[in-house]
Amino acid sequence: MFKRKNKNSYIFVDESGKPEVYSAKGVNLISAGHATKFLVLSAVRCDNQLILQQQITDFKSKLLKDEDLKDIFSSAYSLDNFHANNDYPEIRKRFYSFISNLEVDIDVLVVEKLKCYPWLQVNPGRFYGFMAGQLLKSICYQAESTEIIFSRKDSKLKLRQELEIEVERVRLNFIKNKNYIDDNFKLTYHHNPHYTHSGLQVADYVSWAVFQVFERENIEYYDIIKDKIKGKDICSKKYFTRSNPLQLST
Repeated sequence: MFKRKNKNSYIFVDESGKPEVYSAKGVNLISAGHATKFLVLSAVRCDNQLILQQQITDFKSKLLKDEDLKDIFSSAYSLDNFHANNDYPEIRKRFYSFISNLEVDIDVLVVEKLKCYPWLQVNPGRFYGFMAGQLLKSICYQAESTEIIFSRKDSKLKLRQELEIEVERVRLNFIKNKNYIDDNFKLTYHHNPHYTHSGLQVADYVSWAVFQVFERENIEYYDIIKDKIKGKDICSKKYFTRSNPLQLST
């Protein structure tokens, strides 16, 4: 039996990098330099998503009023929402520092795509769903009711259903192996654009920071939030935690 800490849990999921390995014509996109070597998925958990939303909304308002930052804001960049890839370095550093003090749980999964099963490499949708399931399979039982919110740009029903089916396949296999059954447990899935909730923006920032370490050997932003992260490099079966953070090889 999993220990339940709360009545409700909200898990926000976003990624950095893409699941594609091969093109429609069978070209290895990674070898050709047209796709990332890694896929990083992050899950940000909280028990009150409204409080999290308000905290980050208040922080954004504070930044917009900061005299030291006023020169970077314009009609072209108004900080409508936090997006690590697009934000200025000054914003990134401050938001990462803010994240380091948030009362949330953060789990990360790192995937080196060329080390994965061939049957995953040829199907990006299944690749993403399978890895999302690996990330979520053991962390969605902390409350009686859990809502999983994926950051999705598209709204195609078929793509949403394929993702949920693959995540459920992994989750149910995990439950079976643990001999775990709980009829009172409730799990629901949602698919929202990145800008709709601050929790998704935190997940975006976390994924981007860890992605920079593996893909770019840039540890600058990860170092700010490393104490918050519990992660796994699934292909090498290596874990990184507060007591054992990621380090660049020398």
